[in-house]
Amino acid sequence: LKSVVEMAHRLGIKSPLNPAPGLVLGQSEVNLLEITGTYATFANDGLVIRPHAIIRILDANDCVRDESNPAVKICREIYSVQNKPRRVISPRIAQTMTALMQEAVENGTGRSAYLGKGEAGKTGTTDNAVDLWFIGYITDLNWVTGVWLGNDDNSPTWGSSTQAATLWGNYMKKVVEDDQTV
Repeated sequence: LKSVVEMAHRLGIKSPLNPAPGLVLGQSEVNLLEITGTYATFANDGLVIRPHAIIRILDANDCVRDESNPAVKICREIYSVQNKPRRVISPRIAQTMTALMQEAVENGTGRSAYLGKGEAGKTGTTDNAVDLWFIGYITDLNWVTGVWLGNDDNSPTWGSSTQAATLWGNYMKKVVEDDQTV
């Protein structure tokens, strides 16, 4: 169990993890952003990149016109994410994890997320269906997406993770349709 905790930390989990047998079933609470970031490591062939929502912030009050294209303004950058990838697992292990998660989508609990585009992912449901999730990625895209469904007061949802997988599939179908590179 100590090795599981150490691997989770290498993959980017910052939340406290209790090294008890239930850990492998999700006994310790981890937020959606953290766990989605770990899946990104598998999608990136073993390179961890810290998840982030904001790539950069520009100061709209400090802009100049681009001389080569006067319709474009160049603004002072206030913040830019500094996110250098680092290897935490071998490409072979990451590819094995991807293959296992592709099987979960093609023939397992994640079938509702199947698009036929090489997607990989995993469903999850906590006790009493309080939390329903699906986290996955399409191997040819640079997108890893996590879906969580639940109630703010931790009451049961009376649903299943199939709903999260379906929502993920519907969303990613739209992403694929809008992305001209796939």
